[in-house]
Amino acid sequence: MRLTITEEMLAALERASDKPDWLIAQVERMRAGGSPYVLPLGPEQSTALEELCAMNIRFTPDGKVKPEHAALDALSTLVLDNY
Repeated sequence: MRLTITEEMLAALERASDKPDWLIAQVERMRAGGSPYVLPLGPEQSTALEELCAMNIRFTPDGKVKPEHAALDALSTLVLDNY
């Protein structure tokens, strides 16, 4: 799978904690290469990315995604929609 991600999604990945080495390398590659940001993912990588997004998303007391985590939520949905 190859996902085209937004600047906001890329920035959210840069801020995410506990990124695996392969994702760190992909984020650096996309940042250096500029837009459009294309993220190639194998089956295991897409699962790992979706889990990483889920671990880094935070919610408000009423259960909504905090605005500063909306890009990770959108990326998680993009992965699931394209799996």
